Amino acid sequence: MLLLLALFITIVLILMTRRKTDHVGVHYIIDVDDADDKLLYDNTAMIKVCDDALRKSGVTIVNKAVHAFRPHGLTLLYLLTESHFSLHTWPEHRKIRIDFFSCQNHEKCEIGYDHLKRAFHGSTIRVQRLYR
Repeated sequence: MLLLLALFITIVLILMTRRKTDHVGVHYIIDVDDADDKLLYDNTAMIKVCDDALRKSGVTIVNKAVHAFRPHGLTLLYLLTESHFSLHTWPEHRKIRIDFFSCQNHEKCEIGYDHLKRAFHGSTIRVQRLYR
């Protein structure tokens, strides 16, 4: 019995160690549905939400691209020293899609995600965390 327990613990430790070294970053895929119309149709406010989320998360913005669609909609892309952040809106469907990838640490993405949850309160928010 003791031998089985030792074998089990060894296997678990090997798997835990392997998991930690297999990924180089974390990718947050965030879906926001039923977003507030006031925010969705206000590109300036949406850009501020994203700028604030990234500032609070402590990432370094290298470059930022903004494209406003006509009659409405927004695409934002931030090149980060840590990797990237992108946002796409579909105001007519009340949807926002966000990707946030960091090759440095999970905490930066989590801080940014917490800010986004507060900014989009009242919306349906789903997040997938992928270790890549």
